[in-house]
Amino acid sequence: MAAGAITTGADAYVPPMPVLAERVGWLRLLGAFRHNTLRAFPRACLHEPVVAIRLPGGGRVMLLCVPEAARHVLLTAADHFARLPAGRRVLGPIAGRGLVLAEGEAWRRQRRVLAPAFTPRTLPVMTRFIARAAEESCGRLAAGLGEAGLGEAADLHGEMQRLSLDIAAASMFSLETGAFGARVRAMVSGYLGGIGRPSIADFLVPPGLPTPSSPRRALFRRRWLALIGAVIAARRQQSATGAPRDLFDLLSEAHGEGRDGLLADEVGTMIVAGHETTASTLFWACTLVARAPGVQEALAAEAGGLDLGEAGAAEALPRLRLARAVVQETLRLYPPAYMVARRAVRASAVCGATIPAGATVMIPTWVMHRNPRWWDRPDAFAPERFLDGPEPDRFVYLPFGAGPQVCIGAQLALAESTLVLARLARTFRLALPGGRPVMPVATVTVRPDHVPLFRLERRTG
Repeated sequence: MAAGAITTGADAYVPPMPVLAERVGWLRLLGAFRHNTLRAFPRACLHEPVVAIRLPGGGRVMLLCVPEAARHVLLTAADHFARLPAGRRVLGPIAGRGLVLAEGEAWRRQRRVLAPAFTPRTLPVMTRFIARAAEESCGRLAAGLGEAGLGEAADLHGEMQRLSLDIAAASMFSLETGAFGARVRAMVSGYLGGIGRPSIADFLVPPGLPTPSSPRRALFRRRWLALIGAVIAARRQQSATGAPRDLFDLLSEAHGEGRDGLLADEVGTMIVAGHETTASTLFWACTLVARAPGVQEALAAEAGGLDLGEAGAAEALPRLRLARAVVQETLRLYPPAYMVARRAVRASAVCGATIPAGATVMIPTWVMHRNPRWWDRPDAFAPERFLDGPEPDRFVYLPFGAGPQVCIGAQLALAESTLVLARLARTFRLALPGGRPVMPVATVTVRPDHVPLFRLERRTG
């Protein structure tokens, strides 16, 4: 089946999703951040450009639900908005003052330091690391199959986390994950699923004052910095003679040994950002193609005649059109950045609504990606929409954000997900036995409500 001929039509798989709320008050909105933010977005976001929710004491949360409003916050008037104090509380123990939380001149300086590692000319080098890790991952999965080439209990969620961490460490820091890989995965997963979940106190307690989670987050921060310190020490012990310059070299030159731990914050941020969101994308892509066998077979056919090994991955990448479209559709249905949140530092107006200074502004990417005003069959898994149709408006389709603070690693993440998905589909048939749906739960990132076990069948020929 030719990639360009794939069409899901009326038979397209519609993945299970939380239902939009009919009405949302401030208490439900803030409470949902800890359990599942996706259940707090009101249905009004589908047809109203701005939805305002009043908070106690006169504050407001403003949901901006149209591309003009997203453009205003992320590009046109970006200097009118700052990161939320609650976001700093939640992400600070992992990111510290790394790029994801930096602002102003600090952000501009750190972005300049990182930029050379993420230019298009570095992609061919990166694809070699991706191809090697994908081959090793498929080998691990194949080892779990019986003589008949069948396996009933493959944990693709855990395997995609391991694979993505291997790629992030090797491609950015020339480092094998070795002994620290399992510890990084366990710490990040435990934090995001536990004390890293936002609480009502994170939003209501004034900045600078502790919340009930502060002591445990401070303890995590000490343990996390100790682990990242061990990673940095292992990297420094490696001989870099004759090796291409990598991200660690750039960061070391810019930040040195000191600068109040900024090197550790940047290394930790890049490790987490480089594997958590990509692992999530690959996991959700697997759940989708497991329920769409026609798409899965087309993926295998597309990848069948290509060299996806270290030597050929860079040349094969632009030919994996369907694989890339599946990744793009996965990012539409399960965007890791399911919401963009900012605080208005000065008053402004958009779409006829006034945004007062101090208001909390949220762009519900999750809802915008499903709005029938901009998407045909918005709830369906239809990767063909990204094959031959026009590119969606960049302020309607926001998997990596937009504007000056767009994700610096977006192209690497797309390349990684595309190559890995193609390799998986060419090597195995994926199925999800059982009837329990895998529901998305969004707190810090979009994660499954349970870890399903896939059925793998090794392809022959």
